[in-house]
Amino acid sequence: MPSLRSDTRLARAGSWLVAHPWAAAALLYGVLSLVFAGQGLLPGRTLSGSDFLWRGAPWRGLRPPGIHPVGTNFELADATVVFEPFFDHTRSVLPHIPLWNPYIMGGRSYLGNAQSAVFSPFSWPMFALPVLKGLAVAAILKLWVGALGAWALGRAFGLRFWGALSAGLIYAFGTFFVVWLAWPLSNIFPLIPWMFVAADRTIARPSPGRGAALAVTVGLVWAGGHPETSFHATAVLLLFSAFRVLLALRRARGPVRSLLRPAVVLGLGLLGGIALAAVALLPVVELFLHSGDYAMRAGQSPSHADPSFLGAFLLYDYWGRPTQTDLAAFVSNRGYYAGGVTLMLAAAALLRPTAERIAWTVLGAGALLVVLGVQPGFGLVTALPGFKAAHNGRLVIYVLLALALLAGWGVDDLTARVRARRRGKVVPALALGIFLVPFAWLAAAGTVHASQLGAALKVAWGFAHPPLLPPDTQNPLDTTVAGIVRLSALLQWTVLAGAGVVLIALRTGAPGLRGRRLGPAAFGALVAVLLVADLFRANMGFNPAIPVSHARQPVTASIRALQAQRPNRFAGFDQNDGQPLQPDLAMRYGLYDARGYDYPVERRYNELWRAAIGPPGDFRPPTAIAEPTPRALRGLDLLSVNRIMQDPLDAPVHLAGLRPVYDRRDARLYANAGALPRAFVVSAQRTVPSGPAALRAVLAPAAGLRRVAVTEQPIPGLPTAAAAGSPGSARLTGYDDEHATVHAVTPRGGLLVLTDVFYPGWKATVDGRSEPIHRVDYLLRGVRLPPGAHTVRFAYEPASFRAGWIVSVLALLAIAGAALAGRGRARRPARDVRAAV
Repeated sequence: MPSLRSDTRLARAGSWLVAHPWAAAALLYGVLSLVFAGQGLLPGRTLSGSDFLWRGAPWRGLRPPGIHPVGTNFELADATVVFEPFFDHTRSVLPHIPLWNPYIMGGRSYLGNAQSAVFSPFSWPMFALPVLKGLAVAAILKLWVGALGAWALGRAFGLRFWGALSAGLIYAFGTFFVVWLAWPLSNIFPLIPWMFVAADRTIARPSPGRGAALAVTVGLVWAGGHPETSFHATAVLLLFSAFRVLLALRRARGPVRSLLRPAVVLGLGLLGGIALAAVALLPVVELFLHSGDYAMRAGQSPSHADPSFLGAFLLYDYWGRPTQTDLAAFVSNRGYYAGGVTLMLAAAALLRPTAERIAWTVLGAGALLVVLGVQPGFGLVTALPGFKAAHNGRLVIYVLLALALLAGWGVDDLTARVRARRRGKVVPALALGIFLVPFAWLAAAGTVHASQLGAALKVAWGFAHPPLLPPDTQNPLDTTVAGIVRLSALLQWTVLAGAGVVLIALRTGAPGLRGRRLGPAAFGALVAVLLVADLFRANMGFNPAIPVSHARQPVTASIRALQAQRPNRFAGFDQNDGQPLQPDLAMRYGLYDARGYDYPVERRYNELWRAAIGPPGDFRPPTAIAEPTPRALRGLDLLSVNRIMQDPLDAPVHLAGLRPVYDRRDARLYANAGALPRAFVVSAQRTVPSGPAALRAVLAPAAGLRRVAVTEQPIPGLPTAAAAGSPGSARLTGYDDEHATVHAVTPRGGLLVLTDVFYPGWKATVDGRSEPIHRVDYLLRGVRLPPGAHTVRFAYEPASFRAGWIVSVLALLAIAGAALAGRGRARRPARDVRAAV
């Protein structure tokens, strides 16, 4: 009897899932997302690459046994040194919204970098839970929301269950989606299909409610923490919407004026969504306008990916793995893999070229041509506003989405009985042709040998790691190790893509297999199983679950020594590609670092570091590295850097003004005698004609900045350098993220200088009276003082944030009103402009 009851319950559950495909898809995607990223939820584990930090000072000498010198996956370094510290800090100050970040780069807008992603729903698990557990929850949510979004988009295009299910699997578990899971780009990737679905529904039946749904998705995209990816998403959304409107109009054969209503509702939804995200966007716009990033990017040639990585569509492991043996760095530059059977099904879908299939093929192919820099399309696209200064390599996500939808259509065609029979010869031949391409490629290259087969077999299926590259390798692709890695990639393809060929042959009844044709449900289910096996084998493990004990480093004696010097700043000298106490980690330890790895960089801070302190390269902000030179030290003096950290394995630095004060296993520290006090009073000014002249003046060997301020516009009432007298004194009595208090005494009046970056939104009062803040010494803050003793208070009250939250609240009220109005309209029948679709 118990067995009969169990069978009855299972049958009912199965019937319910068949009758509720959305619930079935959501459940399946949820389970798969949990399996894929849920190891980070296990006790004592976390989904992080922060064991990378043991590679340098101050933790190199304390590294526990069993940790690789560069961590489990060194390609997650940005997530470790940038995003996790931002999560730590935001969580520590909530419910107060952090507006200013004093811990890096001499102070900067906290919301202005966007990548702090305070308003993204995918950041909220890190705020509600311990950060190290929230990372796994966020990854699971991204995968689940992305997969279900691609499913929803497939259903909007008429895909049946198995086709839509395959589309969701390919999109969310494809390589390009997975390798960006720890970055704010992946706050936007899961929402892209939902944004298209909302636009599609709005075009079908333009109404206030559907416009409101579109506005919400657009708002979440723009609040996601990566404006560049949001810009791409909005541009593609406009293309998608134009295509759907014109297609609906052609099929319905309506008058041109019928375009007006969908266009108006779409436009209002788009504008409403951007307005909803104003609280996140306006600080970004403000910092961008005050940064040197746009001018720098606009002066560069648009970048594109290396076309030699096209083979990653076929062989995921051809260039190795960052978690094993890596033959070419950065999977994010070659993360094209979407599964072998995906390519076969997508090609099969094009045998029935409908308007939608052609459109997505054109979109995916066009995006790929831009990514690879193929002319003339690359030149035309990068000539458009915004695209020239953007990193357009991220358009690969639309290649992945196009492949997912095309493969879904391929599954649909092959689960339709009549179509499957008609394609009994063509589709298997097409699949076999795709299957053989990697064999022809490697045979032509001559880079694999039968003698490596045994080692490659073990590597291909996880029984062994690839051997490490020899340390003196000049070209990693011309080694025995490379041959083993390549052959193992081919063996993986042989089994997984070969299984796709067999499934397609069994379904279509190819010659030699008649009478053994798979049923449509069995074919759809087996394709889903194969996709899971293929994509999990390729991509699972890029975001490793490591022990929590490996993920958090201790507060060492050198860190405590730096904490004792607060609020003075410190910096690290990088000599052997090993940054001591990586930039941005200062937020975690309450330290003030003159360095920082964060975009965009305030214009004058950027120019100071490029002129004096950091290297000239453009790949990353110059503020990430301080070089051990006399000129760099003068720039650090200006920023009140009174301690320098160095890796103890590096050769000691001998610069005038530096004195070793700490030298142990964790780090070496120097005291910097030339550092300006954090707050001080000068009695006179030296006026120069321009910003470049001010930069030269403050970097001059004998600048005399402790007594005379360099100004570009004369400050009324402040004497010239020739009339300088006794300046007075100042003491910083209070300092937190968005406030500073200084007690100053000046016998004859003077100028209080605070060595924080001059930036809009800061206000000052002297004994309760408002006083203007002047830009002095090229990029610092100055406040005019009358004779006597004074209390000066600084407060950050940015108009950008105030205007942003007001606009966002108004937009939210308008969207809520439209949604309520839409509920009433939903009860009345309305004409669907896609009725003929």
